[in-house]
Amino acid sequence: MKRIIAVIIFGCVLLSGTAFSADNEVITPYVLLKASAENLEEAKEQYLNKTILINGVVASKGMSRYMTPNVILKDERGAEAICVLPYHEVLKLADFEVGQTVTMSGRVHNMTAERVVIKECKAVPPESD
Repeated sequence: MKRIIAVIIFGCVLLSGTAFSADNEVITPYVLLKASAENLEEAKEQYLNKTILINGVVASKGMSRYMTPNVILKDERGAEAICVLPYHEVLKLADFEVGQTVTMSGRVHNMTAERVVIKECKAVPPESD
């Protein structure tokens, strides 16, 4: 019985996904796309399944064809990243306005040279000085 409880706790810790990238650096969609275009395998090793902080301007928001709420972030260089919110947070889409600058945390789910998908996204409140 103790082993089962230990396995459940260990599994919960692994699945929590709260660990950020090594230096908690806020990155842009351009950084992710550039890394994957230069060396996709290396970029996947560095970012895939890791929780990151990403900053950009809300280009659009809505439901995907898979019925998942998402926000597309765009940076000043025109690079985009798809930030998918958890299903149960569909009402949070109302918190985002097109043109708004936002920082989000999320787990990098998929990367190609043309597209980055980040899941389990949540808006990070701006730091107050």
